[in-house]
Amino acid sequence: MENFLLIPLPEKIAELEEQIAVIQAEQKRCTDTIRELMAREDMEKGIFFPAEIHELTQQKNMLETHIQFRRVRVNRLKLRGAR
Repeated sequence: MENFLLIPLPEKIAELEEQIAVIQAEQKRCTDTIRELMAREDMEKGIFFPAEIHELTQQKNMLETHIQFRRVRVNRLKLRGAR
């Protein structure tokens, strides 16, 4: 996971937008992996990945929260006239 998720949000719109792009890419990776795992499941052979799918879904939701925090910060900065 990216280190910037552990530090306070930046005060520059450009930095926030860069972080949003990185988070969205990670979110897409989670979605793609979930789809791959679901496609590999085979009920007849007893092959399932519930724990992995759950963990990835949780991570994807957490990343969505980080994106929302950054969007709120961008909007707040725009209201103040920051760049």
